Amino acid sequence: MEKNKTGKYFKYAIGEIVLVVIGILIALSINNWNEDRQATNLAKENYLNLLTSLEQDSITVQKTIERNMIGLESIRKIIPLEKNTELLELSGENLNKYLMVFGYTGRSFIPKSGVYNLLTSNNGFDLIKSEKIKSLLINLYDYQYKAYEDLDSQIDYKYHNQLGSIMREKIGLVVDFTPELSIAQGTTSELFEKHYFELASESRDIYAMLSFNINSLVQIKQSINELIPLIRDEIK
Repeated sequence: MEKNKTGKYFKYAIGEIVLVVIGILIALSINNWNEDRQATNLAKENYLNLLTSLEQDSITVQKTIERNMIGLESIRKIIPLEKNTELLELSGENLNKYLMVFGYTGRSFIPKSGVYNLLTSNNGFDLIKSEKIKSLLINLYDYQYKAYEDLDSQIDYKYHNQLGSIMREKIGLVVDFTPELSIAQGTTSELFEKHYFELASESRDIYAMLSFNINSLVQIKQSINELIPLIRDEIK
């Protein structure tokens, strides 16, 4: 009889252990499912935030390219070694308008890197499963954006301290900025002709840098446009 009781208790104990193990496995499974669901939701949120930043950057970089192309075209007119007689014949309002376009060359593209920086600083980048997207993001934010910013800072310094100073201090250009438009005034044909070669020399010096800068923006635009559809597919 004692032997039979021991056998029953032994079977009962094994049954209890099996139930506990099954309960633990179910709990772990539910926990893992919740964690996977949370990770999936977080990854989707990260993708959505990245997509918003990139779409905004795409619009901004295109506007910057267009504005800088207009400025580059105005500089191209003054860089030949011989005087451009058409420019010298400009007077009054038309001359001021021409010089005002130089201001377009000083426009900078400021990327929205906050989402990317947040992801890389709190391990959110690990939730991005696509190796292609990871590679493209690293190339865009850690290489292309930084390379552009370095060149842009050089142009900004050169433009405001050399080319810009001639226009302000010697040619006497005054710019009034309003929410609707920018108006250039104050210069004269005599001042423009007097400092023509000095302005042309500085323009030639900065022209190549500006051309390379615009080319960098075009490549950035292409990289953004490659990333956007890939991220949209991941969100789906």
